[in-house]
Amino acid sequence: MIGWFKERIINGGKPKVSRAQVLAARPLRNPSVEWSRERARGAEEPDEAPRVVVLRVPRRRDRWGNLVAAVFRLPDFRKVELDEIGSDVWEMCDGTRDVEALTKAICATYRLNRRQGEASVTAYLRMLAERRYVVLSTRKAGAPAAAAVGGAKARGGGSKGSVSRRRKQA
Repeated sequence: MIGWFKERIINGGKPKVSRAQVLAARPLRNPSVEWSRERARGAEEPDEAPRVVVLRVPRRRDRWGNLVAAVFRLPDFRKVELDEIGSDVWEMCDGTRDVEALTKAICATYRLNRRQGEASVTAYLRMLAERRYVVLSTRKAGAPAAAAVGGAKARGGGSKGSVSRRRKQA
């Protein structure tokens, strides 16, 4: 009982993920978020402004979202402008590279040491994941969906799910 209370209330019910698991995860962009590279706004000289990523995030399309949008006259998309490092991280979130490869690339590009780069990239990916712009996949690149880490038991399917999957493949 105390363990359940501690896990759910004090820790917020979030699963504990090790550093190695985070570095092995592969970030993947949300396909509903449109994006493009544009010149940064607010630069003194537009020709020398760095090109940053601008995200177009769609609003909710359910009943509640449509009602709120009609009452407050909300646009269909919200624009989010990423900074220079965030733009590079966003472009590399294609599901082929893991977090460790992203960290190495950012460290090399911006001359950061490993600790600074890792802290920056993981904090940035956490923020993107909380806003549901990216998802961190634990599957290997090119692996089928059934080979996801955790298997059927981690999803609550038990052994019956794995038996029925074997029957379908046979």
